[in-house]
Amino acid sequence: MNAINFVALFFRALHVLSAITLLGGVIAWRFAAIPAENALAADTRAKLGNATAGAWRPWVLTAITGLIVSGIYNFLHKTGLTSAYHAIFGIKILLALHVFAAVILAARPDNRRRSRQLTGVVVSGIIIVILSAVLRGLTLR
Repeated sequence: MNAINFVALFFRALHVLSAITLLGGVIAWRFAAIPAENALAADTRAKLGNATAGAWRPWVLTAITGLIVSGIYNFLHKTGLTSAYHAIFGIKILLALHVFAAVILAARPDNRRRSRQLTGVVVSGIIIVILSAVLRGLTLR
């Protein structure tokens, strides 16, 4: 394996691992941690929610950074892209911006809209994964 293939493999793996970290963490937070918090008293629920947000914030920022850096590298090293590819890619980027903004907001302390924001991230994240599969198919032809 030459250096170029190793670098491409590294950035592809970074992109996938960052996406898994971000979307998987959000799914676990939204559908496991938040329902579990609802069984607690209001003051304890708020403390636990803020503690979870504080612990999750560095992972969010790291995953977002990994996605941006690897995404730029991966995109710049593709050739022969069609207009259909660019259209779907544009939609994917807009959804990714929504995910980034919503998950950063959800990780803020004392956020009463956290559950709704995380639900939006899950929906957009799943659509992004589907669009990524479509884009992968467009580049294999």
